[in-house]
Amino acid sequence: MAASAQFRGRYVNKLDAKKRVSIPAAFRSALAGQPLVLRRSKRLNCIEAWPASLFTASIAPITPSDINLEEDDDSFYVNYSDTLDAVPDSEGRLIMDGKLMEFAGITDAIAFLGKNQIFELWEPRAADEMIEAARLREQARALARRGVQ
Repeated sequence: MAASAQFRGRYVNKLDAKKRVSIPAAFRSALAGQPLVLRRSKRLNCIEAWPASLFTASIAPITPSDINLEEDDDSFYVNYSDTLDAVPDSEGRLIMDGKLMEFAGITDAIAFLGKNQIFELWEPRAADEMIEAARLREQARALARRGVQ
């Protein structure tokens, strides 16, 4: 993935009977064949999809002294034990993990939301609610900066 590649847009795709979902073509293009790392969001009820190289670059490697710190252990459990490597098949589909889908409330369709260099997988109705709430928060901040109440 080129450093300038970004994921933009909102797409909804259905899961098939084998729990596979097609990654939107625009996102596949930005990935350029790179595998993904899927994990639970730390803040939201969605699944984060990280290009593998970006995920690897974002987390410092473990050192012998790290295994003695609870905070570092927590980070390693969250970032490694609670993540999945995902390689799209030749048709650009991902096989979805049941536990991740349950966490995000996903049943039969997935909303893909672009978020700069990563993207998120949401239950479609929850995605719409998140986008609308974000719009309202952005509008309130913009009005506050202008001194409008």
